[in-house]
Amino acid sequence: MPDTEQKIRQAISLRESGDAEQARKLWLSLLEEEPGNAEIWYQTAWTHDVLGLEREAVPYYEEAIRLGLAEESLAGALLGLGSTFRSLGEYGRAAEVLERGMGAFP
Repeated sequence: MPDTEQKIRQAISLRESGDAEQARKLWLSLLEEEPGNAEIWYQTAWTHDVLGLEREAVPYYEEAIRLGLAEESLAGALLGLGSTFRSLGEYGRAAEVLERGMGAFP
């Protein structure tokens, strides 16, 4: 869908330019339109992390990973999720996810 791709580019641009809250709103609307799109779940998680909403980011990362991501995005999602768990003080879960990432992407 060209419209979806345009919205994805716009949301990434918003996040990169420092307007992560507007990006978050756009990601959430994209999830309503395409709930099976793993990349949108991943980007939504990433944006929540940028906003300091680590706890809220976790289920987005988990769903993105569950749905299946391309290799580069999967590496980023595992690193993001592991780092988020570490930030939340969930060190066992952080180690588990980061070790999974190191095994898949040495």
